[in-house]
Amino acid sequence: MAKLQLKNLRKQFAKNVIPVKDINIEVEDGEFLTLLGPSGCGKSTLLRLIAGLEEPTQGKILIGDRDVTNVPPGDRNIAMVFQSYALYPHMTVFENIAASLKLRKIGQDEIQQRVNDVAHKLELGNLLERKPKQMSGGQRQRVALARSLVRKPEVFLLDEPLSNLDALLREQVRAELKQLFNSQRKPVVYVTHDQTEAMTLSSQVAILYDGYLQQLAPPHDIYSCPANKFVAGFVGSPQMNLLNLKCEKNHAILGDFKIPLPNLPTMPKQIVMGIRPEDVRFAKPETSEVSIKGRVFLVEDLGKEKLLIAQVENSEQNIRALVPYDQTWDDLVTLELPAKQIHWFDVESGDRLL
Repeated sequence: MAKLQLKNLRKQFAKNVIPVKDINIEVEDGEFLTLLGPSGCGKSTLLRLIAGLEEPTQGKILIGDRDVTNVPPGDRNIAMVFQSYALYPHMTVFENIAASLKLRKIGQDEIQQRVNDVAHKLELGNLLERKPKQMSGGQRQRVALARSLVRKPEVFLLDEPLSNLDALLREQVRAELKQLFNSQRKPVVYVTHDQTEAMTLSSQVAILYDGYLQQLAPPHDIYSCPANKFVAGFVGSPQMNLLNLKCEKNHAILGDFKIPLPNLPTMPKQIVMGIRPEDVRFAKPETSEVSIKGRVFLVEDLGKEKLLIAQVENSEQNIRALVPYDQTWDDLVTLELPAKQIHWFDVESGDRLL
């Protein structure tokens, strides 16, 4: 059993270059943690710290009860899958998968058994005599995974392993990954900037921005209850509507419309209202929810749905609504904003208020 623990982990390259800032995370056995965030947020640096490819400026890295903070990468018993596959071009698939076992001087019979077992799991059995140049991108990615699995490591690290694949193949390999790591029962840390990968693969998602951990939670909690304005705007496609509104008494003002505010300790002068486009819908005459009016000025066809962008009446603010493909409307629409689907954030800090 091996739990991965990151304690107050920090990495500083220069005076003002600090890609990882005081990160505290625990990844249990069998847990799939995805590090998600925009480019430059620190997720790849954090993965390199866990792997031992970078030394932390401060903090500790523990695998099980062992402090590996200053242990060389080869002695940490981790496996890392890179974006570029990193296969030996002159070796066959079998030789690529078996390379790390030979370096550890494991017996030939055990090497044969381990390679055959992992090749069977990844449907590589009929490709063992091929070389990388004779295979597709998806097959090469599976070889890179097999090379990691065959070692039986304590922790798996994956650095954007699907980014070089086309959309259809990425979906296929993503499904294979989820089944594969569900059976391994080891901590997995996966780096990506792809929200779909993070939401579908993970048991936990860590959202990073500017080196800080913004939120650590299961995928559904990240989506339904974002910790701050950044997480709300980053997770979800189409992006959440985020509107800066003035407050009067216990209402937020959007054009000529008043939106009731929740009970807050102190009433702010301004507030950020967030609502996802899929939660905005056409109002029905009998609705008891807040309704606003707007004029549709742009429609984006997304296939089974359409994204309407409307300017709110007597306001410069726009609001987007995701509606069924066969829905019809006039230029002037009345939209319903269900109170339970509205998120409120502090204007200055961006923190979630309710």
